[in-house]
Amino acid sequence: MDQTANDRKKKRQLIFKIINIILVVALGAFLVYFYFRIGQLNFSELKEILLNMYKPTLVLALAIMLLSNFFRAYRKNILVGSQRIGMGDMFLVAMIRNAFNMVLPARTGELSYVYILTQRFQFPLEIGISTLMVVLIFDLVIVFSLIIISLIIVGVGTFAIPPISVAIIAIILLGISLLILLYLSKIIDFILMVYRKALERFKVKEGKIIYRIYKKLLDINDNLKIIRGRKIYWKVYLSSIAIRVLKFTSYYLVIHAILSPLGYTFSELNFWVILLATVAAEISATLPTHAFAGFGTYEGAFALAAIPLGFVQGSEITVGFAYHIVVLVFTVILGIIAMIIINLPFYRIRKERLGENNQQ
Repeated sequence: MDQTANDRKKKRQLIFKIINIILVVALGAFLVYFYFRIGQLNFSELKEILLNMYKPTLVLALAIMLLSNFFRAYRKNILVGSQRIGMGDMFLVAMIRNAFNMVLPARTGELSYVYILTQRFQFPLEIGISTLMVVLIFDLVIVFSLIIISLIIVGVGTFAIPPISVAIIAIILLGISLLILLYLSKIIDFILMVYRKALERFKVKEGKIIYRIYKKLLDINDNLKIIRGRKIYWKVYLSSIAIRVLKFTSYYLVIHAILSPLGYTFSELNFWVILLATVAAEISATLPTHAFAGFGTYEGAFALAAIPLGFVQGSEITVGFAYHIVVLVFTVILGIIAMIIINLPFYRIRKERLGENNQQ
């Protein structure tokens, strides 16, 4: 009977996933069609832009994008804190994670990092989840910081709400994210205490899945405490800054490469305006409505932020598509190459160190 119930549950989950995929693909297709219909997107113009991009700036942008992967690998490597996985290994993992994140909605691609770490390198699940949690919170802190700086420099007089309100909201969100980072273990301790009391109240047996989840959360929280005890947060913070600065600099250079043949110079392309537009596009990727590979939703978010800021009036959608295609293709190609390398027969994991303590 239990097996039958599990089979039904798996079928329902599969059906839900299929429906979700159909919906996000349909949403993306509709938005792309809509952009063509309203005249905001011209295929021949898009093709010409992509073929005529300014090559020196494009090459520099892609090189900087690749360099940001190095810092991603460094950050995760020091968080994991094990000699079992080297920088070269983590560099490949970072590129695979980026590729999945670009394609899948709601940043579910982040789970590819946990999957590879546990399945390919045989780390415990709690190490993958705890290091991912720390990374996401640091990224949140840095992104909010960049948004605040951008809003101050660009000015938000063009928005309907007062500038001081936007700045206050951004600062509050930044403060909350910093507090969550500093007191993450204590917050989880409180949640686990409530969880434990609920288990005791309803007399849940240890063999039940809900109890096993509780035990796994305990392991994850223990690992978070170990990470903080190693006093590496300052390294993680600095590498997080490097990652975000390099990432948005590469995006800026990609957009310059797109617009340079049209007569735009660096002085005419405000870095902070482009940063706000690309941040908006990145935020759209965290939503469940994020279409397959982001087509449609990504460009829409870019345009919604770019239009009020007066960025390349009338071409926001086309520029958004061109920049998105360049970043997507480069990221996915790197991810495919990394997946091929990591699955080659001669690729060896450091198995002789599998018995070591992972959090030295």
